[in-house]
Amino acid sequence: MKKLVMTCVVAMVLSAGIGRAKVQIIKPTPAEAFVKISTTSNEDSLGTAGFPGIHDLKSVLTVQVESNCLHGSIFASTDGFRHPGGFIPPEHISIKAPVTGGFVLMTKPVAISETVFGSHNIMLNFRVQTGPQHHEGKYTGTLILMLMPPSTPPSMPGYRWR
Repeated sequence: MKKLVMTCVVAMVLSAGIGRAKVQIIKPTPAEAFVKISTTSNEDSLGTAGFPGIHDLKSVLTVQVESNCLHGSIFASTDGFRHPGGFIPPEHISIKAPVTGGFVLMTKPVAISETVFGSHNIMLNFRVQTGPQHHEGKYTGTLILMLMPPSTPPSMPGYRWR
């Protein structure tokens, strides 16, 4: 039985929109708004796939979002998993988050959170489709997390949209 071990390196990308509505915070506490995105480590083992087929990897990746302000959706993408003897493309990797409604292929960036105010955790599950061409060993890949600006006005006191 072959064993494929999937490892994911997390990279964070912050993106700001141009031409978006401006937010004015009337009485911010603390004085500066911040958003910090992290995982428990920069490298997480997602689990093992023992034979060709579709595998729900047993490990859950927790994305921790610390924030004192409204922030937009967070998107996840990957460029695939690599091994000296093979490659698993994004078309064979799916991600599941509380907002996805099930597993979604990672052929393009996938929204893993909605626009929210404040801190929260996002639990991510992965599904990988392997074939006989995937050799035994450790596959590595990068999970890119992108923070977008808020796109809808908040319905909470302390904010004024113009």
